[in-house]
Amino acid sequence: MSVVPYLTIPGGRAAQAAEFYTKLFAAKETMRMPAEDKKRLMHCALEFAGNFIYLSDDFRNQTGKPALSSVFVGLGRAAEVDALVSKAKAMGATVSQEPQDMFWGDRFAMFTDPFGHSWQVGAPKGQS
Repeated sequence: MSVVPYLTIPGGRAAQAAEFYTKLFAAKETMRMPAEDKKRLMHCALEFAGNFIYLSDDFRNQTGKPALSSVFVGLGRAAEVDALVSKAKAMGATVSQEPQDMFWGDRFAMFTDPFGHSWQVGAPKGQS
């Protein structure tokens, strides 16, 4: 299991934030996924000091409010995504995206815990 902070950048400035963090921390951008509008970033991964942070532009959740930070939990097997989301739901979390196979190769889901924090969980699809 890995745990990665996920920053949401308001104002359509995620690309600027990625450049800032890359320069500030001598980070390496390992992935960039633009949104369909080609103006915002849907996902960006930065590696530095052997660690990662992820970031994206502000895409409002179902409540219409921005989640300025969340946590990504990387799991080893796709089945673990479903199990963790089911457990979170039973413990009072609100699921905003049910587990599903995504185009980038992961089984992926999102939920908000009872304290208002956003969580994303994913694992490689091929690993059951």
